Amino acid sequence: MIGEVVRVTRIANDFTTKDLSEKSQVSKSYINEIEKEKKTPSNDILNKLSEGFNLDIEDLLLLDEYHNSLIGKKEKLEIYRMLLLKTLETYEEKEVKKCK
Repeated sequence: MIGEVVRVTRIANDFTTKDLSEKSQVSKSYINEIEKEKKTPSNDILNKLSEGFNLDIEDLLLLDEYHNSLIGKKEKLEIYRMLLLKTLETYEEKEVKKCK
């Protein structure tokens, strides 16, 4: 479920919906609807959200695909751990580039 992946990625990045909205140019209300699975985002919106997270859209879609294949809570916790690690690695890489 892409909405849950968006929500967890947002939280892992320590973003509010306002932060993500500003970074992605997607409205806060639309982000909320996506996270609650009330709306299914288009590829254009997913691309904007991915850019807001500093991720490739392929990474976000792979996380969603993997998330959908999970059955138990233990497995879902593992994906959230992996997502957090990936997000931190991406952030660190971008920070290193800024310092150069």
